[in-house]
Amino acid sequence: MSTDAETLDAVRKRLLETGDWERIARLLRQRLEESGFDDDLKDLAKEKARKAGAPSLAQLVAEVTPEAERLVKADLREALVSELEAVIEREVERV
Repeated sequence: MSTDAETLDAVRKRLLETGDWERIARLLRQRLEESGFDDDLKDLAKEKARKAGAPSLAQLVAEVTPEAERLVKADLREALVSELEAVIEREVERV
């Protein structure tokens, strides 16, 4: 395993241990719902499915994912990154 992967695993583990993973996941889910992401994603998936006929789930996910990632608003991405940075900084200070 590379150092980057090991570091990510260690951060993920610590986030789970502290409960920050769940808290940040709830925050993300709430902000996505507030922004209308769910409805936009459903509409996008329906449109792609209609155009493709009867795609498999894997095909639909592969086609929708890049566009879905672009649907996440920049301010939400920035807020999530800021939250993660704050948690990591707090945890580093404890060590």
